[in-house]
Amino acid sequence: MLNLRQLKAIVFDAYGTLFNISSLDDRLDHYYGKKSKDIARLWRHKQLEYTWLRSLMGRYEPFSKVTGDALQHACRRYAVEFTRDILDDMMLRYQVVAAYPEVQEALDQLRRKHRLAVLSNADYKMLKSAVDHNSLDHIFDRIISVDVISQFKPMPSVYQLAISGLEIDKEYIAFVSTNTWDVAGAKSFGFKTIWLNRNNSLIENLDLEPDWTIESLQELLV
Repeated sequence: MLNLRQLKAIVFDAYGTLFNISSLDDRLDHYYGKKSKDIARLWRHKQLEYTWLRSLMGRYEPFSKVTGDALQHACRRYAVEFTRDILDDMMLRYQVVAAYPEVQEALDQLRRKHRLAVLSNADYKMLKSAVDHNSLDHIFDRIISVDVISQFKPMPSVYQLAISGLEIDKEYIAFVSTNTWDVAGAKSFGFKTIWLNRNNSLIENLDLEPDWTIESLQELLV
């Protein structure tokens, strides 16, 4: 079991880890009805795929652009309308997406003993807006976007941003994410890793096991 007392900082992924993106599904229901679940599934799949492909090809675009392109692809695949108004609405909702219920209390307590940061693929503007909307701006020592190096996770250079921003050696940093591929990337880089398994998922077969698996951020307070 990971001993948090040995750590100086905890770094969090954003979407799916701190922020609940299910509200985006509700809005897709408004636009696309019965097709919305299939569209949401393909949208998220393509969103990740495009970040990885763009990193590999050296053709970076901000996460907002990647997200829009992925949604457009999903809409084309399921032959539904895609307009600028729909795109603008969905991207706006990313900026005001709600945090999970336990986030505020858990982070408030964790910051008493650790430095905290958020490290995300999201554009800084998107990320800062979501942090501010949920009144979390006072909690984080650093809000870190991949924009500064034009690379996406799980590139090692992205996780290095947390070390540079916090000025703490990697062995004293734990990284928390719901996304199994993100946990694997952080573990490969050398961070202690905490997999927040909110959805009863399976870990990736990459020979990279998380140091600790939890189902709620409240478990970090024990």
